[in-house]
Amino acid sequence: MKLAGHYFMAAVLQGAVFTLASPVVRGQDATGGYVSRKEYEELKAEMLAMKKELASLKKAKRAESNQESPKSQATAADTGKEVATPAVPLQEPTLGTTKFHIAGFGVGMFEARNGSVSDFSATFNPIFLWEMSPKLLFESRLEIEPSGSGTNVNLVYAQLTYLLNDYITLGAGEFFTPSNIFVERFEPLWINKLPDRPLAVYNGILPETSVGFEVRGGFPIGPTRANYAFYVSNGPNLNAFDPRTVGTLEFNDFSDNNDDKAFGGRVGFMPIPGVETGYGFETARPGTQGSSFAHVRSLLQSVDLNVTRDSDLLKGRIDLHAQYAWSKIDHAVYDPDGSLGFGPLSFTGKRDGGYAQVAYRPTKVDGDFVRNLELIFRWDYLNRAPSGLGAPEEERLTLGLDYWLAPSTVVKAAFEWDNPQGERNKNALLLQVATGF
Repeated sequence: MKLAGHYFMAAVLQGAVFTLASPVVRGQDATGGYVSRKEYEELKAEMLAMKKELASLKKAKRAESNQESPKSQATAADTGKEVATPAVPLQEPTLGTTKFHIAGFGVGMFEARNGSVSDFSATFNPIFLWEMSPKLLFESRLEIEPSGSGTNVNLVYAQLTYLLNDYITLGAGEFFTPSNIFVERFEPLWINKLPDRPLAVYNGILPETSVGFEVRGGFPIGPTRANYAFYVSNGPNLNAFDPRTVGTLEFNDFSDNNDDKAFGGRVGFMPIPGVETGYGFETARPGTQGSSFAHVRSLLQSVDLNVTRDSDLLKGRIDLHAQYAWSKIDHAVYDPDGSLGFGPLSFTGKRDGGYAQVAYRPTKVDGDFVRNLELIFRWDYLNRAPSGLGAPEEERLTLGLDYWLAPSTVVKAAFEWDNPQGERNKNALLLQVATGF
């Protein structure tokens, strides 16, 4: 408070000097005179004295501040002790910040098939993606479609995935069966270049989805690369009591009927970029536990080839996809006492089927309209009954033309020649619009 008073008095004195000096100067200027040398020297001396006094006051203020600062530091230290943080720092959530995204695809379809009523249909397939951490992911897909007077909602898959390292990924839940490469990679209808799916690998010999655990990954082999996927899951069920399906496998029942689980997988090899070949398998005991079919074992196998190449000679891109699948079910006697009305039937179940598809898109020609066109041809077949690897029971030829409105939106038109053995033809005209998002 004392120093503050000194500052105040100094300011008052300095103001008074300027106040007194100003009228003298202004008054003499008005009469045309000048301030005398004596008056000037006296005023100058007063100003110098005032400056010295101000300097001395500032010095004293700094000294007083230095004396008070240790007390302030001590007070701050005491305050810090009262609000000190815990000895163990709080841990951040181990899962980090989560991220959520919705993707999927939608489809509009028209089908006019010989022997059936023509029909429009539509489906919506939302895909839910949740990243709980950079290594922990969840993915699920629904299929929603109108049916009759209502709407059907089906769970296509739902899987939790953990990225162990660059070469190993672990998964659990319901997932696309790795041994069926078409379903795992090309099944979505904005990726599949034709309006329908091929026989044998879809609703045929191989399972489409499985419920269990899987491990997958990839690794380089010199200039080439390999990938793998192995799984253990609930196995298929053996059809043993219906004469229309006896000796075949049922894949749509996701609950197992015995303690023996299915084991399968696929190994792929890429010798050069754009070319991949693979082998898939699944083995299981499909018979009901405790029944006469409990010893029966099934073995499913498949080979596939996938090629995507740009050709300067053809001025476009060629896509080739092919897959062949075959199955074997151990020898068994069905309806041994004839009580079901179709036995006894004794045989080893064998089935096979597959498809080959080639597509060409002129991506290197002039004109946007032509570049957006794509021509597709597919041959597929299936032996439906377990009668051995003989002539196909159903064989189809499909010719399609696509127009790509955007990289993930396509308009498709196709005609299918379908000739099931012993039945009238099921030729069909197929129109479809599909978009992915």
